[in-house]
Amino acid sequence: MRQLLTALLRFLLRHALQFALFIVILLAGRLLLAEWRAYSAASGAVTALRQAASGADHHGAGLADAAMARVNALQTTSQTAIDARLAQVQAQLRQLRAQQQPSLFTLPLPDTSTLAMHAREEATRRVEIEVLAQEEHYLTALQAALNGEDARHTLARLHAEHVDAYAALQNNVRQRRELEAQHPVAARLPGSDTYAQLVRLEAEGQRLREVNLQAYRAWLAQRARTNDAARPAPFAIDDSALAGALAPVRAAITAGEAQLARNWIARWRGPVMDVVPTAALLVLSAILLPLAIKAFFYFVLAPLASRLKPLSIGHALNVTATTLPLPPDGQSRISAVSQALQLKPGQQMLIHPAYLQSSPVSSTKRTQWLLDWRFPFTSLAAGMVALTRLHSDAPASVTISASDDPLLEIAIVHLPAGSALVFQPRGLVGLICDTGQPLAISSHWRLGSLHAWLTLQLRFIVFRGPVTLIVRGCRGVRMERAGQGRSISQSATLGFSTDVLYSTLRSETFIPYLRGQQALLNDRFDGDNGVYLYEETPRHGKQPGKVGSWFEGFTDALLKVFGI
Repeated sequence: MRQLLTALLRFLLRHALQFALFIVILLAGRLLLAEWRAYSAASGAVTALRQAASGADHHGAGLADAAMARVNALQTTSQTAIDARLAQVQAQLRQLRAQQQPSLFTLPLPDTSTLAMHAREEATRRVEIEVLAQEEHYLTALQAALNGEDARHTLARLHAEHVDAYAALQNNVRQRRELEAQHPVAARLPGSDTYAQLVRLEAEGQRLREVNLQAYRAWLAQRARTNDAARPAPFAIDDSALAGALAPVRAAITAGEAQLARNWIARWRGPVMDVVPTAALLVLSAILLPLAIKAFFYFVLAPLASRLKPLSIGHALNVTATTLPLPPDGQSRISAVSQALQLKPGQQMLIHPAYLQSSPVSSTKRTQWLLDWRFPFTSLAAGMVALTRLHSDAPASVTISASDDPLLEIAIVHLPAGSALVFQPRGLVGLICDTGQPLAISSHWRLGSLHAWLTLQLRFIVFRGPVTLIVRGCRGVRMERAGQGRSISQSATLGFSTDVLYSTLRSETFIPYLRGQQALLNDRFDGDNGVYLYEETPRHGKQPGKVGSWFEGFTDALLKVFGI
């Protein structure tokens, strides 16, 4: 019952967590979708408004040029033509102002197509209103200037009439004074001719005073009606006022940009788009550069290396080459799951503890920390550390087997005196040599060989006989004669005798090499009496699917440089 309840609780908890996870995913998706829709709407609206503002600017410039040409041409026409154009402009303004609709430049903005259409119409209408308003203002000033010019002509005429009336009045006064001065008595005597003449002059003076007063009053009234408006300068559009007509459009653009600035998609879009070309170039380089390098290696360096002189390690050794014994009956397989070895008195066995399956109780075992203290790095890298040193005063049978890996098999390679074998210590699990005699191991660098550089094996480790090597190999180890030329996979090679001519041979097909299914080069061995060893199923360095496979590949390449 308790187990049932525990299972039920786990079931409910698991599905409750799934339910919560689904809720989180759906909410995140909804928020992301809403953010994207807001970004798309705001971005489209701002683009539409910018296009409308730009189109209105161009339209306004065209209207301004046409208005300036038209108005400046009216400078030389009659006042009737000016009045007619002014009336036409005022009618167009009334019509445009009557078309005004509620502003669309508010948030949230309408859909992009509607906004684009109305924004163009509204921006165009505002620009046309501004140009016509400036034209109306100028024509009104021009009309006032022309009317003022006519009034000034009338004022001058009335002033001249007043001057003439005043001059006639003064002449009448002068005549009366002269008559009174010449006939002082007769001018005061009624019935005399002088008196009658003076009475006529006084009546004429009274009439002239009325005429003069009327002329003066007419001049004063005309002067009050006359303005001092001068003829305006040539018409020119006020660009700042014309730009101010689009202020609502630009305010809407600013509001849309502010909304975009609060959108995280818009904030990240700019930096991402800035680095997209560089990232695309890097990705393209990451794709094409390895292809180009592989093509260069396959079609240029590998054919060049195949035509070079083979490597011969035996030339650097002062030993006479001795042929290694081959398996009987033409068989090449020399390995088995386990091997039984006879350890003679005077011999010692250095063996990795994991491969020592059984041994006589009477044998003496000690620990030897390194295979050879002259090659500490090689011993450590090959795993030949903390070895078991075994020797016996009587013949002893020792069984060697790979107890921790069912795919590994053990091979025994006897190197007689005078023989030498180039061998990669990665395949070595132990050896048998004479007690008290140092191991005959040497290393040889080949830095001047293209074969060595292409295979990254610049250092070759050589074991000299007499010694018996205990070798491991996945699914088995084979030994074959080089003869007139043999080719095998580089990853399978364990070693070859020093009288072998070693070279590289390009793989037959390019596509498997390009896809990483086949190595660029295979090992080639030539020599009638030379032999080479290889494991049937190489697997070192092949760890696909592991996170650290790139690091393992690097370390394998580094060990290969040192011949390990």
